[in-house]
Amino acid sequence: MGSKSVVDLLAERLAARGVRRFFGVPGGDCSLDIIEAASRVGIDFILTRNETAAAIMASVTAELTGAPGVVMTTRGPGIANAVNGIAYAALDRAPLLVLADGYDRELDHVSHQRFDQAALLAPLTKGCGRLDGSDPGKDIDAIIDAAFALPPGPVYLEVKGADIRAEANGASAAQGPAAVHDPVAPAIPARVKSLLSAAKRPLVIAGLQACDAAAAAALRRLVVKWNCPVLMTYKSMGVVSSDDPRALGLYIGGVAEEPIITEADLILFYGLDAIEFPPHRWRYAAPIVELTAHAFDRNIVRPEVTLAGPLPRLAAAVEDLVDGSGWPPEFFGSARAHLRRRADASGGKPISPQQLVDAALAVAPKETRITVDAGAHMLPVLHSWHSSEPRQTLISRGLATMGFALPAAVASALAEPDRPVIAFTGDGGLMMCTAELGTAMQHDCRLVVVVFNDASLTLIGAKQRRRQLPNAGVDFAPADFASVARGFGCLGLRVETPGDLGPKMRQALNHRGPVLLDVVVDPAAYHEQIISLRG
Repeated sequence: MGSKSVVDLLAERLAARGVRRFFGVPGGDCSLDIIEAASRVGIDFILTRNETAAAIMASVTAELTGAPGVVMTTRGPGIANAVNGIAYAALDRAPLLVLADGYDRELDHVSHQRFDQAALLAPLTKGCGRLDGSDPGKDIDAIIDAAFALPPGPVYLEVKGADIRAEANGASAAQGPAAVHDPVAPAIPARVKSLLSAAKRPLVIAGLQACDAAAAAALRRLVVKWNCPVLMTYKSMGVVSSDDPRALGLYIGGVAEEPIITEADLILFYGLDAIEFPPHRWRYAAPIVELTAHAFDRNIVRPEVTLAGPLPRLAAAVEDLVDGSGWPPEFFGSARAHLRRRADASGGKPISPQQLVDAALAVAPKETRITVDAGAHMLPVLHSWHSSEPRQTLISRGLATMGFALPAAVASALAEPDRPVIAFTGDGGLMMCTAELGTAMQHDCRLVVVVFNDASLTLIGAKQRRRQLPNAGVDFAPADFASVARGFGCLGLRVETPGDLGPKMRQALNHRGPVLLDVVVDPAAYHEQIISLRG
């Protein structure tokens, strides 16, 4: 290894795993060494304005590229502020490497900015490491492998100046990614064969594990073979294209899909993760067969049979066990229409949430990726949008955090600069990460931020209204986000009348840099829409 330092070794191992950029807010110690070492192997550092946004960007980068996401912070307030983004990686299953400064041993007397950072992250991380051992190369490989072990998630590497500047003597050669545990699919139990062969109206509910390209392809073959309907979770939109008439819409655990699921005599869970279930009891009597990449605890419903293993092999093993479904041909069209009607949010003046979504749909190229924040606005967006491939729609479901859409859109624009991306956000979510408009501008990201501006935490307000509580604590002072965007150098457009909606949407999507479209909407339709979909 010659005079190669441990930080050089770290950078080389990350580059070998496919890392091309990492995100964060640096401090004055190890961060500077890591930035310099990374640049020498072609890894760019993206300076963000906030550590939580950096962790979200890194996590989404991992989801889109297949390489580990990397976020770097300073000690103390830096790592503490990144926790929400790290929680996204944990609950939304993204392989994320978290790097943060620790204190060198000669500073053991220091209390400033000092707390047990590993303990803070322990409930979220799958592993914790340092680079003070005799074989730092092995330690680096092991911690990254832990991030990818099923289910994927965040790991923490605490680095100290004396350790990373030391020579990497004794470091083992790079081993590459750990071999993926891909056993032969288990033999199909007689109980599964019996359930599937008896099924006349099977229905598939697909989850986030199906976003893997091979798993999605296997699911598409199975759905065609069975000629059965499929519902997708928020995380799995596009694993069966919206162009397929069998793709009925979303499973959200609400009343809208209840008459559809009730018609099924067997339900197949395909890659459905426990984090995707809504927090109420399962309400259907049909037997459930579960295909999953890995077993996990669940407290919502217990399937009759769970088969764990590689989803493509499991799908291939069961696809011939259903001898043609009995769904009438007219069912698919009527079920899709039913869900669209239940999701309509056209009420309200002058601009309804549905008008805004429809205007975006009318002009957005088919390959457009969308990122969606938490809030009432997500319902008209997700129930209307067309997704033809996995991860064309990005949302936080496990954590369901606000402040997700803009950082996720920045990550998308950096990973795939030629693909248009729209971030749909409410005003509350945007205010949690507005400064990342500066990150988008600094890196000339092609993205459009669409703000549903109703000066309220509307989803919480709807819950308040349903409980017949007085309106309090959920409304904001009015804000002109277009002016704020222009302050960062972005193109800022404001829409207050329906006639301006289409032209300004087209202007936004034709612009090559970052745009913010600030649309004043009437939230009146949300209340009925929530009742219609969720009950």
